[in-house]
Amino acid sequence: MKWQFELSDCPTNTHYPIVAYQVNDSGVKKGPFHMGIEDFIKALKSQPENLLDADGAKSDEVSTPALPRGTIRYSANESRSKQRLTMEIPQKQWDIRYGNDMNEFFTIGFPRMIVQYLVTTHRETQIIREMRIYAALNDGKPITDDTQLYIFPYPNVGKSNSIVCWGQNQRLEIQSLVELEHSFRWFVSAPFNEDHGVRTTFGISNFRKLIDKIEDKPFEDEWLLPLNKTYGDLF
Repeated sequence: MKWQFELSDCPTNTHYPIVAYQVNDSGVKKGPFHMGIEDFIKALKSQPENLLDADGAKSDEVSTPALPRGTIRYSANESRSKQRLTMEIPQKQWDIRYGNDMNEFFTIGFPRMIVQYLVTTHRETQIIREMRIYAALNDGKPITDDTQLYIFPYPNVGKSNSIVCWGQNQRLEIQSLVELEHSFRWFVSAPFNEDHGVRTTFGISNFRKLIDKIEDKPFEDEWLLPLNKTYGDLF
C-alpha cells in the first residue's frame, strides 16, 4: 500500500489544499482525503506506517474509528468528543409517509445525496447533534471539493442551512459511528409534512401536491435547484 499526494497551485479549498489517495497493491485508489499543510508536515515527520515495535505492532499509529459504508470524509477533535462524518447516499426510491396517516405509503424518488453528521460524546454516550442533507447531480462522477451542491427538495430539512428537523426527537443516541449507516432510514421513516417546504423546478409549494406529480417516478436531476455552494465549502 502507498499514498499519493496532490497539491494544486490554485486549490479550491485553501484550508485543506492537499488531496491524498491511498493506493493498494492492486492499484485501487481509496479517497480522496483532504489535509491541511500542518497536518501534512506532521505526517511526514511521523514514523513510517509500516514501522513495527518489539511486539510486532505498528507504533505511533492513529486511525479512525470504524466508519459506515459510504463515508467520504471524517474529522474529529483530538479527544474525539466531537466528530464530523460525511456520507454519500445513492439516488433511489424510498417509501415515505405523509402527515398523520401511518398506514399509507408513497414511493418517491430521492436525489443523490451528501449527508453530514455532527456527533458529540458525553459521558461515553454518542449523540447525533446535527444532520445536514444536500443534493448532488447523479452524474456518475466522484464527489470532490468542486462538486456543486443542490437544495434538498423535500420537507423536514431547512432550505437555507440544510439541517434536518427531527421534531421532538432531538436526542438521537448511537453506540457506534457505524450505526450512522442506518440513520438516513430513520429520517425517511419519520412522517413528512409541510415543515420547511419543498423546492423544485416544478414550482409546487405543497408537498402533498408534489407527491401526486412524482409518485412512482425515478428522480430527475432537472428537478433540483442550486444551493450555490460546493462540497469544499462545507469544510
